Amino acid sequence: MIQPRKFFTRNLQSLFFRVAIVGSLLVIFVAVACSSESDDKLPVHDAADAEREVFVDGLTSPRGLIMDSEGNLLIAEVGGGRLLKVTPAGELQEIATKLPHALNTGPENAYRAGPSAISLLDGETYFITGEFRGSFSSRMFVLTDEPGFEPVTDAIDPYAPLSNRFSNPYDIVDAPEVGGWVVAEPGGNSLLAVDRDGTVRDYIVFENFEVPDVELPIETVPTGITRGPDGALYVGILTGWPHPKGAASVWRVEDLNNDGDAMDEGEATEYVTGLTAVTDVIFGTDGTLYIAEYSLDTQTVFSSTDYSESSAAHPGRVLAWKDGELGVFVSSAVSPTGLWATDSTLYISEEYAGKVTKQPIN
Repeated sequence: MIQPRKFFTRNLQSLFFRVAIVGSLLVIFVAVACSSESDDKLPVHDAADAEREVFVDGLTSPRGLIMDSEGNLLIAEVGGGRLLKVTPAGELQEIATKLPHALNTGPENAYRAGPSAISLLDGETYFITGEFRGSFSSRMFVLTDEPGFEPVTDAIDPYAPLSNRFSNPYDIVDAPEVGGWVVAEPGGNSLLAVDRDGTVRDYIVFENFEVPDVELPIETVPTGITRGPDGALYVGILTGWPHPKGAASVWRVEDLNNDGDAMDEGEATEYVTGLTAVTDVIFGTDGTLYIAEYSLDTQTVFSSTDYSESSAAHPGRVLAWKDGELGVFVSSAVSPTGLWATDSTLYISEEYAGKVTKQPIN
């Protein structure tokens, strides 16, 4: 089991950007942490190995998922620069196209990085784009009638220190406690508070940590973020290179003293440990926490020059955690990077397979 660790100091690096698929004395809530110390020890859901239904395919790197009040599933297509909608009847519709995305990124400059996650707030549709490639990247936008979208946050200076700014935003959650949103920022190993005026500031900064038999400190790289049934935020940790197996986790984050951040002791605790390369988290309506693991051999995947091929060869999975018990809910998924749960169905973005699949929830 990975031991709890203290943080709150940033590892400042003179980076242009960081590619991340996507790093207590006063505790009012006592988190029950559990560990998947050995894959073979995890119980397997009855349907974990069953073939899942393909909800929609033929996409270019789908990632962030969210469902609107009418039961439409919205998809952030990170590689295609689109926001998509799939109706309850299964009809695929384009909400917005030609959205900002970065060209020529990833291995051999063969991949795009565009809309990563969506927020629906007060009747408006917001989205974030990651990885800096010009003034329209690493920003939050809102959809408009004309010209189609407008920036919420300012353009960044990619050479500035990583404090209080976007670098490679990955996921977003509505956060009235900060007057807007909290954004998972893997480029700065932080969560950022963004208000409705577009002001960005650090909400919490995660510190590097050490793992036995790994010489270099491991970065705590946040990815997927969600709101828990207790009102706290829960964020998945990918970890930085070399992405050691069992070093990832899910953190519980809450501003207990209402000072506008979660940087005080006891405001962030490791909630589920012993994971590998977590890319998203979501709670089901019954309180089950679903956790996407990108791959059990992430180092090999990210060392490849072809993410699609290597992700298929080294798939990830989806775990289910409830009442201190961790099990395998989906035993194999190709680069799962986005989750959404209803009372009956778990939807999974399989990014480099170009599809969204769904698994019944019993």
